[in-house]
Amino acid sequence: MPGFFDALQRNLNGGDYYDQKSRTLNERFIDDLNKMSDDENYIPKISSADMKYNFALQQRRLKDHGITLKRKYMKEENSTSGVSMLMGNDKRYINRIPFISCRCESAFVKDDKIRKKIKSKETLYSYTVFVENQDTNASYCCPNCGDVNTVSQLLETGCRSCGTRFIMSDLYPRITNYYALKQKDYTLVPFFPFMLLWTFVMIVFLVTSVLKQQEELYMIILNLLFGIPMGMFFGYIFYGISSLFLLIPESIVGSIRLFSYNKTKSKLPRFMQHFDPYFSIDFFVGKVNNLLRTLVFTDSYDNCAIYEQTGENPYKDIIDIEYQGIIGLNSVKNDENFVYADINIYTKTTYCSKDKIRRKEDVFRMKIQRAIGVYDDCNASIHNVNCRSCGASFDAVREKNCPYCGNAYDLKQYDWVVTEFSRKTSVG
Repeated sequence: MPGFFDALQRNLNGGDYYDQKSRTLNERFIDDLNKMSDDENYIPKISSADMKYNFALQQRRLKDHGITLKRKYMKEENSTSGVSMLMGNDKRYINRIPFISCRCESAFVKDDKIRKKIKSKETLYSYTVFVENQDTNASYCCPNCGDVNTVSQLLETGCRSCGTRFIMSDLYPRITNYYALKQKDYTLVPFFPFMLLWTFVMIVFLVTSVLKQQEELYMIILNLLFGIPMGMFFGYIFYGISSLFLLIPESIVGSIRLFSYNKTKSKLPRFMQHFDPYFSIDFFVGKVNNLLRTLVFTDSYDNCAIYEQTGENPYKDIIDIEYQGIIGLNSVKNDENFVYADINIYTKTTYCSKDKIRRKEDVFRMKIQRAIGVYDDCNASIHNVNCRSCGASFDAVREKNCPYCGNAYDLKQYDWVVTEFSRKTSVG
């Protein structure tokens, strides 16, 4: 637990350089998210290459449904902010998770009408990743056409002459993942309507009793005066009991998920240390979420490099997916060549079907694998991707098969790929 105690000491000392820098990046990222609300073609600049790709996929999905997503994060005067404590102690990346509380307003607009509107108070968390001494302006000769590009050019848009993209590490600092947790509202049952209801019930009960006994008028008045405070008292008692019973199931589910996540954050790094001494659990969570969003928002799996299945995407009715900050590890194992992980990802998912928009909690199950001996390289290295059959260079990040001869390229030799993917409605 050295990472936890290091983070605790940093917070007691007021933070360090990367804490302050991550807060600034988080604020810039929130501004970028708000710009997306005003410009449906805008992509947050500070986000990772995978996140940019998935933002673009989601925007295309929304357009296919004729929907515009207007989502604003608004900071308040009394907003709380800070840097969440990490459980890991990475040797390669410098990770921080800054957070800030804000009001969130989401509106799904179709045909100039708001079809669904959501308002909530949330705490927004972002995964910020730093790497020291990264050379992003180094020159690299494109093996496909021979033109000289900078590393940053190749990552952002591909080769300027032929457009070829390569399997390469990202440029940093970057936001690699983010999620928002709704701030708990313990007034789950309306307070004053509840009090008025019980006051009315108590008055009716007392007055009815007096009338049955044919008491004098002053007794009716006394019972009225007595019934009002008694009704408010019992209303308050039952209000508290009802709120408590509504919170208990949610608290139990949350505790189970949190236990599963803490188990994942301890078990998976210990296992991966045998194969990748620089394994980062926080970086891995960002990677998994981007795999999820790609599989949800891509149109077809026939040429999807990160997924070994083919066919049409069965999740085309999903227009928005929000990670809930928790993944669960079902199992992890290895053989002589590969590492295999089976994980659950908890989300809040928005669907659009026949112009009806609904939102619910889902669990997506994902089985992934990666070759043993493959490390994430944080120094902007480029894997020269050449087809083993014809020797041509091509975009192995976005394409499963060589566009020249049609032979498949095995991406799992370089990165995590998904072998199985399914969804079930969350029940706990």
